[in-house]
Amino acid sequence: MKKVCAIAAALAVGVTGMTAAAQNTVVFSDGPGSVGGGEFTAVTSDFGTFQTFCMEYNENLDIVGGTTYEFDIATTVKFNGLGEGNEDPLDSRSAFVYQRFRDGEIRNILGDQGLSDERVANAIQIALWDIEDEGIDFSFHADFANSQALIAAAQSAIDNGDWVGIGNVRVMNNWVMGQSGTTDGARQDTLIIVPLPTGAALAGVGLFGLSAARRRRS
Repeated sequence: MKKVCAIAAALAVGVTGMTAAAQNTVVFSDGPGSVGGGEFTAVTSDFGTFQTFCMEYNENLDIVGGTTYEFDIATTVKFNGLGEGNEDPLDSRSAFVYQRFRDGEIRNILGDQGLSDERVANAIQIALWDIEDEGIDFSFHADFANSQALIAAAQSAIDNGDWVGIGNVRVMNNWVMGQSGTTDGARQDTLIIVPLPTGAALAGVGLFGLSAARRRRS
């Protein structure tokens, strides 16, 4: 995880202050995919509706009963499977794969425009579990080769300088309502894309800093 400059830190403090009063919440429902993970539809309180995937193999989510979870957004998985409580940084390759999925580029990467939604979802989910070292052998699966092609594309983009870090991709650490940060409350973690600060927001932080500097000098 990289430290950011003072202006970004100031913005983060401002955003935290604005959002602290209301907990982010999400309801998941099932989507394409047949390997025991995503793709899922996430309907959130503050970040809209989007498709996402699992980060761990051994944690669960209710995707049929309409359970509401609370979540926080981070660059790490807070509980890395089975409630072990060890933070696991999001891998740059996972971020690349998820961003390309959200951009609608997966079939282009795999060179198969006719690939079904189910097979695309399987390839992505297997790739994510492989990258994040979940220790599950999917080498027998029909979509394993595609998952490895996605991992190879991610590594190539990193090696060529076309992808750096994790971009706008973050981890949604999902919790039972009222049990954030606890072993008993930990649920499956998923992925989300968060917007970078807008020009207006950055300008606001700049004006705030300028105003503070003027007060100190006066």
